[in-house]
Parts: sequence; structure tokens; C-alpha cells
Amino acid sequence: MRRFLDLLIAFKEYVALTIFVAASLTMIAVSRTTDVMPLRAFTTGIVGGVQSIYAWIPNPITLGRENKELEAKSIELAAEVGRLRRAQAENTELRRLLGIAPHPRWALAAAEVVGKTTTYQRNMLTIDLGAKDHVIPGMAVITDAGLVGRIYARSTNFSLVQMLFNTDLRIASKIARTRVEGIIAWDGGPTLVMRNVPKALDVEVGDLVVSSEYSSFFPPDVPIGTIIRMQPEPNSLFRRITVDPSVNLFRVEHVFVILKDEVRERERLSLEALPEQQSTKPPKR
Repeated sequence: MRRFLDLLIAFKEYVALTIFVAASLTMIAVSRTTDVMPLRAFTTGIVGGVQSIYAWIPNPITLGRENKELEAKSIELAAEVGRLRRAQAENTELRRLLGIAPHPRWALAAAEVVGKTTTYQRNMLTIDLGAKDHVIPGMAVITDAGLVGRIYARSTNFSLVQMLFNTDLRIASKIARTRVEGIIAWDGGPTLVMRNVPKALDVEVGDLVVSSEYSSFFPPDVPIGTIIRMQPEPNSLFRRITVDPSVNLFRVEHVFVILKDEVRERERLSLEALPEQQSTKPPKR
């Protein structure tokens, strides 16, 4: 404080001049007399000219505030663009799914994929349909492109779907063009394998593989995939046929469950299980 007072005393003439000039300008600014009006107009013109000369110099405070506002707006617009793109993609997929031609005997229930379990051996999907939607294990799951898998287990509101890329799943299949039959399975690669097809039968690369009438779980003629390669199996009468799935199983987001009558389905499965049960019984003595 003492140092500040010393500075005021040392520069008292300049301080006094500054105070008097400020007081004079204040009095001129608030005065309403006609004598002062020309001076006020002249002063305003000079100040305005000086401001216009230095107007191009950016104000860092204003620029900082505007920059933050623009940044926040940019984030909001980016989020909105993301939402619009997702909505457009979902709308396109739903339009395609709605274009599926349902079989007259099929009752379809639309579902959304809400989870995926990929263990490289037993890949599963989780969908948002369950027991309350009359879904039971064994029902086929499809998209507009073809077969996805079957219902493996259910809860009240959700179900697990056993995908085609699952080592536990076998599907009775056939060639759509020639009706040659075989078994579709997965051996852990990016494609499927059609087995038990004799070398002498009419099969070509590009043929469509569909589900067979003899499948226990899947309705007939649902597309499974397209043959992309055929190789003879050593020391065998059969060929190894590689099938590219019709559905991109790891990118699917919406599916349909083919609903069946639960009572009739349980009756059929119980009847088909009788031979296996009888074969496990000990022989009578």
C-alpha cells in the first residue's frame, strides 16, 4: 500500500490530469445543452472512426465464447447425423424385411436381436421374444434372406437362437435345382459344409441349398446358402461341398420366428423320440 501511495505522489500531475479529463468527458457526455452538442457529435465521430479502424482485431474473450458455442453445436449436429443414419439404415432393413413373402402355412413373429454370444463353437443370438409370445424351443428363425437358426431356449421375454454357425446343429437340406439331399453342418470356418452327397449326383457350383422336408425343426425350402466349392473326399464316395450362408449371421439385427402350435409340436417331437428311447432300454430276459 505504501508503494502505491508513493507512485501516486510521484505521478500526481498525470493522475490529476487523468481525473480532470475523465470528469470533463463525463460532464460532456451527460450534458444536454446546445453548446456541447457539436462537441459531442465531433467526439462521437472520432471514436467511431477509431473503432472502425481496429474492428478487424479479434476479441479473444468473444472468440473463446463463440468457439465453445460452435463446438457444442457441432457435437449436437454430429449426434443428430448419427441418429439419422442409424434410423435410415434400420428403416431400409425393416422395409426389406417387410417384403418377405410369407408361406401360407407360416405364422411369423418379428423379433429384434438384443445380444450375441460368440464362443467359436456354439454361437448364439438373443432375441426379444419369449414364452409370452408363444415361442418354444425348436422353432425356426429366419430373415428375408434365409435361415438363421432355431430357438434353443427361452425365458418369459427372451429367447436364445442357435445359429447355423454352431457345431451342435445339423440340418437336413437339399439342392433346390436337382433335389439332391444332404446334411448341412458347421466345422468352425466362415462357411458351412454339406455332407453325405454322393459324387455321382448332379451338383454344381452356384446351386442354391435349401432346407429339406425331412428336417425335424425347419420348414422346407428355406434358403440356407449357395455352393461355392466342391472337393472329393479321399477314400470316399461322397464330396465335400462348401456352402456360403445366405444370411450374414454376425450382422443380423432383425429376424422372424416361424411360430408353430405348441401342443402339436410337442406331440410330434415326443413321437419322433420314441425309437431313440426304446433303443436305450435294456433287453428283456
